[in-house]
Amino acid sequence: MEYDIFGQKLMQQALTAGFTDCEVYYAKSRHFGVTILEGEVSDYENSDLQGVCFRGTYAGRTGYAYTERLHESDITALVAQAKENAALLPTTEREFLYHTPKTYPTLSICSDSLESLTPEEKIQAAKRMECAALQAAQEKSCITSIDHCTLSTDFSEIAIANSYGLSVSFTKQFATAYVCAIAKNGTEVKTGADFWKGNQWEQFDPITIGQTAAQRAASYLGAKAIPAGRYAVVLDGSVMAALLGVYANIFFADRVQQGFSLLGEKKQIAAPCVTLSDLPLLPNGYASTPFDSEGVACYNKTIIDKGVLQTLLYNCKSAAKDGVASTGNGFKAQLMAPIQTAVTNFHLSAGSRTQAQLLQDMAEGVYITEVSGLHAGANTISGDFSLSAEGFYIQNGVKTFPVEQITIAGNFYTLLQTITEVANDTYISLRGIGAPSVRIESMDIAGT
Repeated sequence: MEYDIFGQKLMQQALTAGFTDCEVYYAKSRHFGVTILEGEVSDYENSDLQGVCFRGTYAGRTGYAYTERLHESDITALVAQAKENAALLPTTEREFLYHTPKTYPTLSICSDSLESLTPEEKIQAAKRMECAALQAAQEKSCITSIDHCTLSTDFSEIAIANSYGLSVSFTKQFATAYVCAIAKNGTEVKTGADFWKGNQWEQFDPITIGQTAAQRAASYLGAKAIPAGRYAVVLDGSVMAALLGVYANIFFADRVQQGFSLLGEKKQIAAPCVTLSDLPLLPNGYASTPFDSEGVACYNKTIIDKGVLQTLLYNCKSAAKDGVASTGNGFKAQLMAPIQTAVTNFHLSAGSRTQAQLLQDMAEGVYITEVSGLHAGANTISGDFSLSAEGFYIQNGVKTFPVEQITIAGNFYTLLQTITEVANDTYISLRGIGAPSVRIESMDIAGT
């Protein structure tokens, strides 16, 4: 049965059964993925999934149910399951369906160039990426292998309808290529990675991706520790994006309401050079969408403007609690998951100067290019972090040698206030989080 017909029958039966309102969320995905090892396919996937998640209000409580079968015979069981689940929740946990559908922005994130690709063309592109990484490594005179080389394409369709008249849908697709190279010098082993993500296949250059990964791996050879101390620091855009990803939830209204964010009523929360935005309407953005998982129309919004907090991010439930409108940031992590607050294209605005110019201004310091341990070493309530890191020692504005076995420590709230300059080299992570390199006044680094 077509999903729209299934959804209408499901809502009709739910309302007849005593639900005061209800919603049908439909999701369809198509995934292709291939992993290459030593010129051969080591893993291959080509799959299609679809399903419906139903939620509605019954006796003042919200109930959920979901299915991967769109058969009319399943509707009665879905309504009964949602009723049972509603009975388990207190009325304080009620979720609010979107009441006032509006005109939605138009986004097109599909491409004929991706749709026309054959599996064999994708496999050959992945092989060229691995081959380029190996060739670049040999030119660097280091014994190198490939840790991981993968290429995938993903198509997704979302459609939402509810008993208040909402009916919206959206499709998008992307290709993602990733390669990680291993460089060796004696017993020393280093890795370097690069990726590409986009929906215009003609923009994908597998040779450059492979070469960049190998060159990064080779650049870390000869790394050593430095004395512990407090150093001027430049964080690479990839590191700043990783930190933004971990601490994005401090800007969620529900976290503030629960006391899990220290923002509260603070206004000046960052340095004047910091402007942070959530951009769901970014053209071809990895996380772009015209509406969230509740059907609320999305819009670009500035969260921090020149250091001043402008807004928190809301879903319908947290917005109702504060008596404001949702910001269109209510999303599902997967089909059967509940609505939670989330960011889309979460971007730190770029500055005017290059990363090289930021480094040149440092008489002595550290350029941090990699961090690890983000989930264990970052406290999203206090803002404290302690992370293993790698990078390069800077002397007189020049990278002198790679650095390893160091730990950077600090507090994210403090870090926002101590950014002295933002570069113009925006890095965008696979999750759509974007950040340029940033210079930090000083940071504690544990070393030898």
